[in-house]
Amino acid sequence: MNAATISLIANTLQVILSIVPSLTSSASINKVIATLINLIPVIEQEAKDLLGPIQNIIAALSANSAATADQLATLKALDTQVDAAFANAVSAYLANHPAPAAPANPQPAAAAS
Repeated sequence: MNAATISLIANTLQVILSIVPSLTSSASINKVIATLINLIPVIEQEAKDLLGPIQNIIAALSANSAATADQLATLKALDTQVDAAFANAVSAYLANHPAPAAPANPQPAAAAS
């Protein structure tokens, strides 16, 4: 995602946030919800797409023989921070999207022929 796209999404979210207190109809709320439904997967995918390159940069810098002990310590802290942020994002997602309940009387799978 380029900087212009990130800026556009951030500005769109700010505009939405600024108008939310003035919404007076369920139709308007539905429009905001529909916009969020469309934006969230894009933002989520971009975050996932950026995680790998960030981890690769940290790993490459950590393996560089020119890195000082202080730099290596900072990189280790950054790696821990990235891992924690990803784990927290996954936990938050799972908390808000629980797995469907299993049926009370599950039927055995049909045999493949």
